[in-house]
Amino acid sequence: MLQTTYPLVVVIDLNYQKNIHILKKVKETQATLDHLYLPLTSHVTLVQRDNATNQFVIQDVYHVGKEQSLTVSKPNIWNKELHFPPEVKRVDYGGIEIPTVVLAQGTWEDFTDPQYRHINTDSKYHYSVMKIISEMLNFRIKVCLTNSWGYPINGSHCFTGAVGLIQCGNCEIGATGLLFKTERLDIIDYAGETIEFRGSFMFLKPSLSAVSIIYELPFSTSIWITYIVTIVILAMVLMLTRRVHHHMSKSTQRPVTWGETIVDVLAIVFQQDALHVPRNISSRILFIFVLILSLFMTTSYSAIIVSLLQTSSNAIKTLSDLMKSPLKLSMVDVFVNETTDPEVTWVFKEKLYTQPFQEAFTTEEIGVHKIRRGLFAFHGLSGSYKIISDIFEEGEKCRYQEIKMFSSLHMSLTARKDSPYTPHIKERVSLLRETGLLDREDKKWFHQKPKCETAGQNFVIVNFQDFYPALLVLAYGILGSIGILMAELLYKKKQRLCTSFTSSSTVTQKF
Repeated sequence: MLQTTYPLVVVIDLNYQKNIHILKKVKETQATLDHLYLPLTSHVTLVQRDNATNQFVIQDVYHVGKEQSLTVSKPNIWNKELHFPPEVKRVDYGGIEIPTVVLAQGTWEDFTDPQYRHINTDSKYHYSVMKIISEMLNFRIKVCLTNSWGYPINGSHCFTGAVGLIQCGNCEIGATGLLFKTERLDIIDYAGETIEFRGSFMFLKPSLSAVSIIYELPFSTSIWITYIVTIVILAMVLMLTRRVHHHMSKSTQRPVTWGETIVDVLAIVFQQDALHVPRNISSRILFIFVLILSLFMTTSYSAIIVSLLQTSSNAIKTLSDLMKSPLKLSMVDVFVNETTDPEVTWVFKEKLYTQPFQEAFTTEEIGVHKIRRGLFAFHGLSGSYKIISDIFEEGEKCRYQEIKMFSSLHMSLTARKDSPYTPHIKERVSLLRETGLLDREDKKWFHQKPKCETAGQNFVIVNFQDFYPALLVLAYGILGSIGILMAELLYKKKQRLCTSFTSSSTVTQKF
C-alpha cells in the first residue's frame, strides 16, 4: 500500500491565553519535548515572539540519537520584512557513538594493517570511507564484527551476517559494502553507492595451438588453391616438354610416365631430390620455377608458423566464449549464485557444479597458481592482483586477461531501515565522490590490475601440444607407409605363388 508523508506545522497564537501554559511548560525545562524521540529527519521548530520588537525567535529541536539529550539549534531572528531563515543543517552529531557493522576475516589487527590490504579488501575500503564520514559528521564508530555479508535463513525474512545485525537493530549503520539485492530492499536502506564490484574470471590467454590448428592458419584457402593449380599446370607442361623432347630426339629409352612426373614434382614441392632429372633445357627451366615457387612457399609457411607459435589467442572475449573454450573454471569460495542471468546460471551448472566442491570453489592463492599452469580460469576478487603481481613473470602478465561474469554490480554502504542517518551518509558519499576522495581510497586499498611492461619481448617455450598435429601427420605417414609395404609384400608373395603354380602346371603337362 502506498504511503505518503506530509509535513505538519503547528502554529500557536501567543495572544490566546489558553495556549500560554503550553509555551511556559516548554520554556521551563523543555521536558515535554525531551521525553519525545525527535530523530534527525523530524522537523520540529520552536517559534517565540518578542512583542517589544515584533520579531520571532526560531529554533529547531531534535535528538541526534535515541538516549541522547535534546539538541536545540542556535536561535534565528526573523520578522515580516526578512526572508525566512534557511533550515539548520544537522550535520554535527556531537561525538555520539553509533554501532556499525564491519565484515572482518581474521584478527582486527590484521584488518587495519595495510600490509594485508589484499585480504577482504572491499570491507577495508568501505570501513575507511565510513571513518572519513564519521569525521565529517562528528560521530564515533562502535565496531560490531561479523564474518558474512548476510543471506536469508532457510528462505525466511531473517538474515545472517551484516544484514542480520542491522535488521535486528544491533547495529545502526554498515561500514561493509553490500551488493544491491531485491530481497534486502525491505530489510535495510542503501546509504550511498561507492564502487563497482570487481570480481572477474582471470586467465592467461591460451596459445593459438590450444584453441585451433595453427598449421591451417598461415595461408588462406585462395592461396592454397592458387598454389595447387599452379603446381598442376607446371606438372602438365613438364610432362609435355619431356614427351616432345623424347619424340624429337628419337631416343630408344623408355619415356617418363605420368606417375614418375607427379612423383618428381611432389619431391620438389616437399624439398626432396627428384628421381628423374630432365635433360632438355625447357624441362630444366620448368624445374627451376617449381623449385623457386616451393622454396618461397616453404620459407613463408615456416616463418608464419614460428610467429604463430609465439602468439596468444584473442578468441575469448565474452563469457559465452569462455564457456565454449577448453579452459577449466573455478571461483573464490565466497560466492553464492543468486542471479537469474542465463549465462551466469550456465556457468554454475555446466562448469562449476559438475566438479568436486573443493576444486570448483577454492582460495585465491590456489586459484592464481592454477592460472599459471594454463587452460584455467579463476573468478577472483581484487586481492588476486597482489598475488599475480608477486608470482607472475612479465611474459605471463602480458598474456593476462579477465572477463566479468556480472555485468554491472555496484556496492553501497548500508543503514537500518528508515534510519535518520541515511540521508546524511548519502550526501557525504556523493561529496567524497565529487572531490575524488573515493578514488583516493580506491587506489590506497585496491591492488591495480597487473600491467604488461615488455609486450612482444618475451621468449615463448614451445610445448608438446603446439606441434602435436605435426607429430600426428608423421604418425599417420609412418602407419600408411607400413601398410603400403605390407600390401606390396603380400602382392609380391602372391605373384611368386602364382608363378610357382604356373611353372608346376607346365611341368606336369609335359609329362
